[in-house]
Amino acid sequence: MSPAYTRRTVLEQHFRTFKSHLVSDPSSSLRTGDIVRISSGWRVSRHIKHVVTQILAPYGTPLEERPPLMSEEERLEKRRIKREAKVGRRRLRREPRPSGEAEMGGEVLEGLPEGARGDGMHDVGPINERARHNRGKAKRAGDKALRHEEEAEIVQERLDGEGTGTEDVERRLEGLKLSGVRKVEQGI
Repeated sequence: MSPAYTRRTVLEQHFRTFKSHLVSDPSSSLRTGDIVRISSGWRVSRHIKHVVTQILAPYGTPLEERPPLMSEEERLEKRRIKREAKVGRRRLRREPRPSGEAEMGGEVLEGLPEGARGDGMHDVGPINERARHNRGKAKRAGDKALRHEEEAEIVQERLDGEGTGTEDVERRLEGLKLSGVRKVEQGI
């Protein structure tokens, strides 16, 4: 956190405020309480835009017992290697397969993640089983909706028969319970 001063015009005074920065520490050498020097302009992720360049005052564990901080050249080299690997994987996924392999479908090429194919697509598994499962699930949901509609109609008929007025509220609520609805259906 770096201190800054803001002026409160109502009070006509300056107050000390702090600004927090999320910082990248690729070698995991920082400990809570360390005083560090950071540099901006090194975007690591959406919110992390700074990187630790130096530990000014270590807290707790001495610097000799911690992993050394990465220099800018080491960070650039690590980023370059990671980017090259990503581009290589993307290239493997996008390059077309020979025509003889196209009919095989689902063949995993060397260097690709599990389930990935050379044409940029992924295996989806047995489609018939999934479709059967989804149809069954939709049928069960439809049956449940019909049951709820029937129960709602029975409850509405019962409410219309009772009317409104000075009846005891708890008696009416007790009559709306699902067990009461089932008794009405059975004619009890």
